[in-house]
Amino acid sequence: MKKFFYFVLAAYATCLGIIGCSKNTSAPIISFGGNAADATEALVDVGGSKEVLVTIKADAKLKEVRYFKKRVNGEEVPSKSITKFSNPKKFESTITLRDITSDVVLVVEAVDRKNRTTTAEFSVKTGYQSAAQTNIRLGFNMLNTLGSSYSVSQGKALLLAEAKQAQQDVDFMFFYGKKNGVTVTAPSSSLVTRVFNNSSYGVQTWSNRNETRLVKVNLDYEAASAEDIANALSGATTSVVNHMSNGDTVAFQTASGKIGLIKVFNIGPNSASSLNINVRTI
Repeated sequence: MKKFFYFVLAAYATCLGIIGCSKNTSAPIISFGGNAADATEALVDVGGSKEVLVTIKADAKLKEVRYFKKRVNGEEVPSKSITKFSNPKKFESTITLRDITSDVVLVVEAVDRKNRTTTAEFSVKTGYQSAAQTNIRLGFNMLNTLGSSYSVSQGKALLLAEAKQAQQDVDFMFFYGKKNGVTVTAPSSSLVTRVFNNSSYGVQTWSNRNETRLVKVNLDYEAASAEDIANALSGATTSVVNHMSNGDTVAFQTASGKIGLIKVFNIGPNSASSLNINVRTI
């Protein structure tokens, strides 16, 4: 009888942590929509929003939850961190993704008090389909009859005065110079303040100058996928492509996150007069 009493007492002490015992707990489990079997992606209209319900269960209690957005080109938006929980064993939060102009991925990471990390992703795809804008003619610098500025969202070239009015939509500009040759550049580039200088509507008077990324690539204009373009843009920080020639292809990503390709099919009748391009967005 005494042996049985000491066995029970020892077991009780162990479970209280006096001698020390461990539970077989699993790493945190992340689910979306409150159901572990819920879909991990959604489709929204361009410019729309998506509310994502995140549920995390942690037997060993949560130490930290981190989440961030990742764009189609791999660029990460700065993450947010949560370290205080009303219920450290079960965390629920609705994360709202707003103004979605291109595909994004919500990445959620959960760390428990045993420093085990679980990561899950929720993809939000836009309903935007590949679109082509063909036979676009851009004029040299500040011609009054042919625009040098181009808006992807409007799908047209703009004269400089028009461009100032629609500056939030201007994605790239064309000019020719002896040093740079045939050039396509983002409005954010310092080059355009010298080239498109006008006291009334020159770029130096704009309050918004979009930072479009531009890089010359060796991709098939017609067949390149969104992934191909994103990979070509990965790590690129350039906003100017110069010394362009007929047949060149340029990958771009607008300030709003839209990606695509520019194809040069005609320069002339001389290098300083006009540039004919096709633009394909994805």
